[in-house]
Amino acid sequence: MNNRATILASLILVFAIATNLILEQSDSLPPAPMLQNDPDLYMLNATITQFDDNGNLQHTIKADRFTHFPLTDMTSLIFPNLQLFPDPKKEPWDIEAKNGRLLSQSVYREEVVELWDDVLAVQQSDNGHFIRIQTQSLTVYPEREYAETDQKVYIDYNSGRTSAAGMKAFFQGGKFIFYSTPTERVHTIFLPEFKRNQP
Repeated sequence: MNNRATILASLILVFAIATNLILEQSDSLPPAPMLQNDPDLYMLNATITQFDDNGNLQHTIKADRFTHFPLTDMTSLIFPNLQLFPDPKKEPWDIEAKNGRLLSQSVYREEVVELWDDVLAVQQSDNGHFIRIQTQSLTVYPEREYAETDQKVYIDYNSGRTSAAGMKAFFQGGKFIFYSTPTERVHTIFLPEFKRNQP
């Protein structure tokens, strides 16, 4: 009887000591980090410049404010301005909007710039030739020099205007694909010759 009582008391004592040690260790551990997506970086009136593998200027991204969110690796942009340089012999494409966001390149995605609210893309040459694109949202893939939108879009150029329900733009080759819907057709207006060179 004494042996059993002694063994039982010893087990209770060992259990109590082990429990106490475990509780002390858990109290000394730092608290687990909370999964919050609070910004970890701000930049004001900054410019990001990207070069290709040959050292040629590929594109720049300017904004009044950059705000990076680490959990999603997304950077919000206030009054962004994106310049693409698809052809060194031509003027760059100048694209601006009121708002946007930058999704950085990763293993799972290429770099993407999403723009919205009064998006304006312009290419203006020294000899007066221009292309001007207006829409409410535009998704740009800078490395491919490609952009697309499923919003109504207006394209003005020296000889007229085209409107469409959506667009794909291949800036390097100067190729545009326009889309229509049952309610929104692709519509092109050509200006008379004497109006083409007027501002």
